[in-house]
Amino acid sequence: MGKRSTAEACCRAIGAELLVVDGKRLADRPPDEFEALARLVDREARLQGAMLYLDGFDALLAPGRQAHLAALLPLLDTHPGPTFLAGTEPWEPKGTLRNAANVRVELPRPGYDERLVLWRTALGGDDLADDADLPALANTFRLTGGQIVDAATTARNLALARADDGPSPSQGVSRADLHAACRLQSNRRLAELAQKITPRHSWDDLVLPPDHMEQLREVHNHVRLRALVHDTWGFDGKLALGKGLNVLFAGPPGTGKTLAADVLGHTLGLDLYKIDLGQVMSKYIGETEKNLGRLFDEARTSNAILFFDEADALFGKRTQVRDAHDCYANVEVSYLLQRMEEYDGLVILASNLRKNMDEAFVRRLHFTLEFPMPAADDRRRIWEQIWPAPTPVDPALDLDALARDVPVSGGAIRNIALASAFPAAADGGTVTMEHLAHATRREYQKMGKVLTAGELGATP
Repeated sequence: MGKRSTAEACCRAIGAELLVVDGKRLADRPPDEFEALARLVDREARLQGAMLYLDGFDALLAPGRQAHLAALLPLLDTHPGPTFLAGTEPWEPKGTLRNAANVRVELPRPGYDERLVLWRTALGGDDLADDADLPALANTFRLTGGQIVDAATTARNLALARADDGPSPSQGVSRADLHAACRLQSNRRLAELAQKITPRHSWDDLVLPPDHMEQLREVHNHVRLRALVHDTWGFDGKLALGKGLNVLFAGPPGTGKTLAADVLGHTLGLDLYKIDLGQVMSKYIGETEKNLGRLFDEARTSNAILFFDEADALFGKRTQVRDAHDCYANVEVSYLLQRMEEYDGLVILASNLRKNMDEAFVRRLHFTLEFPMPAADDRRRIWEQIWPAPTPVDPALDLDALARDVPVSGGAIRNIALASAFPAAADGGTVTMEHLAHATRREYQKMGKVLTAGELGATP
């Protein structure tokens, strides 16, 4: 957030030194040892005539650290020079520090314009590749000033690692280098509550009706241009709570909901985290809210897309209160509504049954996309592009017959194509209609359907 940089600037202005202390490591000491170390720190700052900077002051506010705080505050109250207490949460010294003036300065995360200036300053002397779009980078990743400086250094190292004979104008810092460096700066603890998915699909991998593709591009532009609209154009001042985006993907299994989330993550350059409901939901009262709180707190600094699959399990309709369990279940839903309103990132909810979703969630959604079962023309397009380039495919494959006679979802088509590849590899290395008919019959068995005799030229 620039806390230390601000303290250093104050020191430079008056020609003083700054003594930096790691408050978190200090707080881990037993109370007696902590008090002795705190006195040594106070003495050292006095001898050097330096300002004191206590980083991670929040650690002393945690439960069980009352003795540590009680030992420190009298020293600060009598310390002759200015002291900076740096933390993430605001704090008021109620009943203490009566002999020392106390000024609270809150440093918000830099907005889009500030981030763009920081990026240009950090990379001002670097060779940038043609695709290095700094305005887009400042919009996509909400990093602090220190994180931007660190990310710029990492991006340079990634560019050097790519170059064979050192950097050159054609081998400068690229968009991929910058995005990878930014993701490394984002909070990694989110992985404790969610599964990280590395997005790799592009728009060409999606087969959806034109209006659905247009809506997905609108979602993409909403995220890509949010800093311009919110910060530069001033809409931030018109929004009471979160400035994020909540999207619902609804539709039968296999219709492309997860794939669409993957495409958004890949094209935006953001990590995609699939929420593990087993890690979040708990049968114990209050634990689900605690886990949700941790999830959204970590996501706030992760610059990632949150993807809730089978979201109706967590975002389901509130029920009439008949007992304490109903009451607490409704509390969980209400708490989730509150956190979603406060969150300023992209949240995607995927549900097979939209009608099971709580209407309060639906009203707060910015986009709702219904993913339909693909029509015959769409199935034909999926069959065309489902095959990896190295896969040997019989030129006689009747894709028209497959699209016409096998009315299944895109996910089922993927399963059939993969299942046909193994017997083809065993039989000689070419995927034929016979292999596809066999794989289709197996997929139908999983779905409880029957592939009748003669369909696709196969005998069941």
